[in-house]
Amino acid sequence: MDTNNQKETKRPQQILKMAKLNNIYKEPEDTYEPKRRVKNQIQYINEDSSTYNGMESFESLQQKQSNEKIEKTPEKVESVSQILSKGSLRERFSNLHLINSIDKMLMYSKYSSLCHFFKEIDEMLLFLQGQQKPPFLNTIHELLSQNSKIKVTQQIIQQILEIFPNAYDVNWTINEKLIQLDRSDLIIKANIKSHVQLGERLNLFKQLMFEYIQKNGEQIGLAALPQNTIQQNFKAKTQEKDTLTKQIQQQPQKHEIQSQVSKEPTYSKVSQNLIEKLKQKKKLEIVQTDLLAPKKQLIALSSLIHQYFLLRDVSNMFLSNVIKYTLSSLKQFMFDENQLKNYIDQLLKLCPHWIKLIDNQNGTILRMNKEIDLPSIIRLIEQM
Repeated sequence: MDTNNQKETKRPQQILKMAKLNNIYKEPEDTYEPKRRVKNQIQYINEDSSTYNGMESFESLQQKQSNEKIEKTPEKVESVSQILSKGSLRERFSNLHLINSIDKMLMYSKYSSLCHFFKEIDEMLLFLQGQQKPPFLNTIHELLSQNSKIKVTQQIIQQILEIFPNAYDVNWTINEKLIQLDRSDLIIKANIKSHVQLGERLNLFKQLMFEYIQKNGEQIGLAALPQNTIQQNFKAKTQEKDTLTKQIQQQPQKHEIQSQVSKEPTYSKVSQNLIEKLKQKKKLEIVQTDLLAPKKQLIALSSLIHQYFLLRDVSNMFLSNVIKYTLSSLKQFMFDENQLKNYIDQLLKLCPHWIKLIDNQNGTILRMNKEIDLPSIIRLIEQM
């Protein structure tokens, strides 16, 4: 027989079995699971607190930087070429600690020279304004090279505009006095009304230069100039003219070759293709020779005229004497007098600032400007 203790032990088991049979049994909840989960989380945080805190700080820093990038708008967008042309930070800022005032800045020749250029250009602009003459860069360059022995270049203008953007109003326009075919030149204007203003502008330029160096380093960049549309239009017209000239010159050659082909007997297909290739090669050689011949004759004629004037050490000679001298010297070209006059007319139209004709009672005089060198005339002929 079961004792009372055994009966009490079996009784819950019987109740459990009866509950399962009747489908009314429910598993008891594990009251220890939430405590166990919290304990595991605390242990994980304690074991890897450095990694957890590092990730949290990294995420917060990344979020802060992204917000700053969204809020910050760049004041000036620079191209890749401008950034690369600046040089390293060490090169740009190596001696900047020595330039801590305007006076110390002017102890460096490159900065004092640029200030001197600015002063001379301002004075020349005021002078040209009083003379009511257009302030072309070429005119400023010639006058300052003669009077002050300094050479103002386009790069100097760009450096000044990089430091003082409102110093000048610059643009490209036509300069009739230039020998170049396109004759485009930079015109420089400034709002200068008196000599008192010259000193004020110079002091402002020195202050702006000092601030520029402190911000950008010791190297001074080059400001961008307006687009030279005159030169672009001239190049486009020159290309159209060259194309039209080649088409006109090739047209009679084409008719001549076609007429010769019609008279020749027929050959096999292979021979015919070979003949066509040879004819095309000969045709190109003829066209190239015809294009180069006038240039060679004009170059030889201009060189001879220049030599003749230098030998005689004069600037004016009778045209008849020049024609006699050239006819006797240029025998290899088989010129007659009419052809020679035509070539001289071409030189007069192409180089009006070099040679020109003057009417005289005793005969027409040919005048040559000896200040213009021969290589510039030859380059002008080669570009035609």
